[in-house]
Amino acid sequence: MSEQLYIQQRNALLHHPLFSWPGLGAWSFYFLVKVGLAFTDQIELLLLWNYALFAFLVIPLPYRAVKVIRQILAVIAAVVLLYVESHLPPFERLLSQWELVSNFSTWYILELLGRLIAIEMVAIFLVAWILYMYLAKVLRMTAISLAALLTFPFWPQPTMTTGPQFAAVGPAPRAIETSSVQPIEQSPDSMLRQFYNAQQQIQLTPPPVAADFDILLINICSLSWQDIEQFELTEHAFFQRADIILNNFYTGSSYSGPATLRLLQANCGHRPHSQIFNPDNACLVGNQLEQLGFRSEIRLNHTGAFDNFLSQIRTIGGLANANFVEPSQFPESMVGFDQSPIQSDLAVLSDWLETIDEQPRFTFYNSTSLHDGNRLPGFRGNSIASYRTRLLTLLDDLNQLFDDIEASGAQTLVVIVPEHGAGLQGDRMQLPGMREIPTPALTHVPVMFKLFGVDDVDVQLINASRPTGPLAITSAIYQIIEQRPFSGGRYNPQDVVNGLPETRAVLENDRVIMIEVDGVFYLQINNGEWREYRG
Repeated sequence: MSEQLYIQQRNALLHHPLFSWPGLGAWSFYFLVKVGLAFTDQIELLLLWNYALFAFLVIPLPYRAVKVIRQILAVIAAVVLLYVESHLPPFERLLSQWELVSNFSTWYILELLGRLIAIEMVAIFLVAWILYMYLAKVLRMTAISLAALLTFPFWPQPTMTTGPQFAAVGPAPRAIETSSVQPIEQSPDSMLRQFYNAQQQIQLTPPPVAADFDILLINICSLSWQDIEQFELTEHAFFQRADIILNNFYTGSSYSGPATLRLLQANCGHRPHSQIFNPDNACLVGNQLEQLGFRSEIRLNHTGAFDNFLSQIRTIGGLANANFVEPSQFPESMVGFDQSPIQSDLAVLSDWLETIDEQPRFTFYNSTSLHDGNRLPGFRGNSIASYRTRLLTLLDDLNQLFDDIEASGAQTLVVIVPEHGAGLQGDRMQLPGMREIPTPALTHVPVMFKLFGVDDVDVQLINASRPTGPLAITSAIYQIIEQRPFSGGRYNPQDVVNGLPETRAVLENDRVIMIEVDGVFYLQINNGEWREYRG
């Protein structure tokens, strides 16, 4: 009798809710998928938080209502945890950009969502779910998922390719030689401090030479070496027409406004992101060129309203006194990502060439023809599919512009400097077309110089491979002015290249910084820890 009572009490105790620990059910699939993603380096598995979520899900609860509340809380926690573990920027960084994102057209937002949810990943997910459902009938998946989480730190990690991959016309980019920079420590923080300190000492001054030729600065949105390579246009004839190509140039920022402001403030060295919105007048290229006798002019092939672009280059970029040529007078070539009209590049630039002015001009021209999300009339497909067509058209237009300048005999220096790349390949940390993180793929752009009207100089294309930034643009312009090619001097592009200042690749947006250290790029977000960037 006592034995029977013992058995009854034991069974009752074992079936008490306190000891009736439930399995995970479908949550096992969540943990197994995350382990698989972490093993392939798609996410960074935060084991402690996953253990906590696992325990939260298996604690026995007596009431159905409480279980429902737990499921709701678990779903929220699981989504947040997965986002944090992903290589995407912190969520508050996305919220801070909401005002700009809200201006995107509906079809562009749908296109971005399509990139976020790739068809291939959906197919893999469905196959994995079917396999899981089959195995769950014969195996205890809760035990398997727990074992996977507990043993994951001891799994052999696959060998990953570290550092960014480059493709360029001419010599490949290289890291700054140790002879040009003498670091005290090889840590990103110390290197960044040394870099800022050195850059604060830099300020270029224009030569005391009167202006006697035009300067056309063409600033192109969404064009990098990676874009040119991805869409197989490295052999386009236009790239052979330059006097100088800087093929190891970094813009310093991956957003249009900051990148363009760095270009227009390039009399001084690289400044932290916050300082470019309060520049010293001595750093403004437009102001300095006006003192030499150039008349400033602004031309765009778009409205300039998005992100207050036109207002910024006027008030912060040193072009407050510049004449603005209204773009709406030119024919429309496409519709922008924000549903605004985009005019023909060739039409705007041809009008520039045909406009006669007795005073030498410094013309800043900005083109958004390549911006992600633009829509070509009659083109079927998304903006990624149309990018090659748009890029080919732009290169052909620039080629035609060069032909027209040569035919006119105009004495002109043309400088082509992209703002940033399109980033349509994307990587593990950034969706195609996004530019929150200023990666080398986005900031490593082709820069070209071409001087027209010099008849007695046989110029061969020079590929400059030293690491450079916006400071090199002003340096080259000032050197060419100082050579006085149209006032008794002689144009020597090799001397210009030899005199260009080197600049370490430091790339930054608001609270997002990347720095190159010994050929490896490191990333810091919101003043957090530095980590090696593996795009």
